[in-house]
Amino acid sequence: MDVNFCVLYKGDGFPPANRYCRECPEAEKACDRLWALVVELSKSNNGGAVKLPETRAEMYPNPKNQEIVHLKINCRWNLGKEDFLYFISTGYANMGRKDERHKREVSPSMTRQVPYVRSIVEAIGGYNIPEIKAVRDIQQKRL
Repeated sequence: MDVNFCVLYKGDGFPPANRYCRECPEAEKACDRLWALVVELSKSNNGGAVKLPETRAEMYPNPKNQEIVHLKINCRWNLGKEDFLYFISTGYANMGRKDERHKREVSPSMTRQVPYVRSIVEAIGGYNIPEIKAVRDIQQKRL
């Protein structure tokens, strides 16, 4: 995880700071609106599976925690807000090992989220929607 992916990020990339996006006091400026589109997509089938195009994965809402959605192929796993926002900033969201935590390609949760995050971006309207542009502006401090 590149700890410089967002000018607002505070932490060293290790838990619990790797989940900082969930508590960022500036998230309401842009990130919360983008993440709300992801959560809305996860709920778009009345709580049932939402097929992610170009993947074998399905997405489900998490009724207990709006900062996470669930993905499933054979087993269910979490996609946290921070992994999605990290992907928006860097284009990376790959798996990593303990000693690879500070590699730019590794997601904050150290789980493989590509191609699922890519599919979600396309499903919510693509890379050029205003919400993604606003998040990138915030992350790079072009307020």
